[in-house]
Formats: sequence, structure tokens, C-alpha cells
Amino acid sequence: MIRLTGVTYRYRRGPVVLQNFTAEFPPGITVILGPNGSGKTTLLKITAGILKPQSGTVEVMGRPPDELRGKIAYIPQTGGLYPWMTVRENIALPLKLQRRSNPEREVESVAESLGISHLLDRYPKEISGGEQQKTLIARALASGAEVWLLDEPLSMIDIDYRREIIQLLKKAGRSMVVITHNVQDAVDLGGYIYIVKGPPLQLVATAAPGQYTDAERLAETAREAFKS
Repeated sequence: MIRLTGVTYRYRRGPVVLQNFTAEFPPGITVILGPNGSGKTTLLKITAGILKPQSGTVEVMGRPPDELRGKIAYIPQTGGLYPWMTVRENIALPLKLQRRSNPEREVESVAESLGISHLLDRYPKEISGGEQQKTLIARALASGAEVWLLDEPLSMIDIDYRREIIQLLKKAGRSMVVITHNVQDAVDLGGYIYIVKGPPLQLVATAAPGQYTDAERLAETAREAFKS
């Protein structure tokens, strides 16, 4: 369970992005659906503990996020891999930070499960966007993080990889908050859907898992919610 209560955040010299924002995200997959620029990424960074709100509280599994080092995996839209490290080294990083006894075996096991064993000695610039996303998922799996926060994980993925990545996320068995502006991705991920607008970020509608199986119906609901 993720709980934000009365959270306010404003960037220096910028508008208020969140103002007295309150929401609860249940275990499982939660998709936050809304337009670009509405404050979704800021919300995700606050949940991850990367940004500190000016007021309000954030709890992940009943604790502040800064007390959950290694329990939360934040996967940004771009720049999530270290370009000077190989795929192998990127995946192994959290294992080394945790001083795990046999990180190499764990890296190879996770890579094999995601079908990227042949990429382990390549650098991020040498692999495709879909392969980079698989590498980020592999690193999150290897880390053992219980909560994943994903910022537009499918926005740079071509159609051939899109469904594969969605299936990987659904099979991972972690609690996730996934932000997107793509209605079809929200439907395909199959979790709770929170429709937002902003700034400041506002929750305008919610849907239970399986409530929408048709993207056009969800899009119509979102359009009506944005009018409120």
C-alpha cells in the first residue's frame, strides 16, 4: 500500500505541481493515466523519495520512502542505465551495493529469464530501446525491490516489444505504480487505473482491474473526467 496525504510540491520558480494531494495505491499494479505535464513524474519521484514534498506525508508499506533503501525500484523514462557500464554491470549494481555473495550467478539467471543473456557484455548505446527496458526490469528483479515505480516504461518501445514488456511486468509479481499517457497501455496492463489531470495534479476518476477492456471506452471516460 502506498499512501500520500496532503502532499504539496512546487519547483523553484515554477507552478505548484501537487497541492494538498491525497491518494492511496493498493498492492498490485496501479496505472496513473493522464496527459504530459500534469505532474505524474513529480508524483512518482516523491513516492520514490527522490523529491521531498513541502508539506504532507508519504508512506510506502507503512514507512517513509527514505527508510526503504533497496525496497523501492524507480525506473525513469530515460537515462536509467549507466552508459559507461555494460548490461551485466548495470544489472549487477544493486547486488554489489547489497554485497550479495554471488552476484554474477544472479545476473545470469535474471538475464536468461528475460532473454537478454546475449546482451550482457554490450553497452546501453549498443542495444535497442526494448532491450534497454528489459535491462532495467532485470536490474529491478535482481535488486529484490518490493515496489516498482515506472515512468512511461513503454513510451520508447516499438510495437514488437510492447506486449512482451507488458507481460514481463505483469508476471514480475511486484506492486507497481506505472505512469502513462497511453490509454491502450493502461488497458493492457490490467491493474487499477487512476485518471489524473493538472497541474496541480488532481485525481478525477478511478477504475478497478478489468473494468475496462476497450481503450476507446476508457478514453471516453478520461475525456469526460477532464471536463469536471
